Amino acid sequence: MRVQDVMTRELVTVEPETPIFQAQKLMREHQVRKLPVVMRDRLVGMVTHDLFMEITPSKATGFGVQEMHYLLNEMKVKEVMDENPVTVSPDMPFEEALNLGKQKGNTGFPVMEHGELVGIITNGDIIRLLNKFLGLGEEGVRITIEGLGARLGEVNMILSILDRHRAPILSLMTRSRREKQDLIALIRLKVKDATAIVEDLSNVGFEVTYVSKPQPQQAA
Repeated sequence: MRVQDVMTRELVTVEPETPIFQAQKLMREHQVRKLPVVMRDRLVGMVTHDLFMEITPSKATGFGVQEMHYLLNEMKVKEVMDENPVTVSPDMPFEEALNLGKQKGNTGFPVMEHGELVGIITNGDIIRLLNKFLGLGEEGVRITIEGLGARLGEVNMILSILDRHRAPILSLMTRSRREKQDLIALIRLKVKDATAIVEDLSNVGFEVTYVSKPQPQQAA
């Protein structure tokens, strides 16, 4: 999966001369925490909610509401923006973008292609992707299986049982446990009742530790 498969393409941007008060208003209206700063269609920086919080006067300063409003209306985005934001490309693997965010302590990047700003990837995009992988909002049941070994045969056996029950798989994820040197499998199935499936998994030795209640499909 690439960044272009996850990123937000409909951008909300500001200019260097935009008053901070107006930029904050845009963040609230569009429910975003990051805004690319552009000038003549060229990316020149990034501003974030956290940067604004650093310069917003606290109650301890003694500023009144009108004084705070005046100060934030006079200050411009260019005075607080990050002039050298880390960027990613649309074809960068999504995992690399996540790792880059971890290294930089950043939760969002502008997406650049041939010098042009084409999108932004943020925490919200990542959460939506995880929800999609987990099958959230889809009708179905989630099963947790613990104590899996690293052998491919065990996964194949699980898939064989699911196939025998004709249970459509919405998502299948595994997570390693270093302390036990094994794997946990999280499986979401598009079924209304997983009782027979769980019984068959248990009969061949799989440790099923959690079975969710059937989740109704959310309305679009």
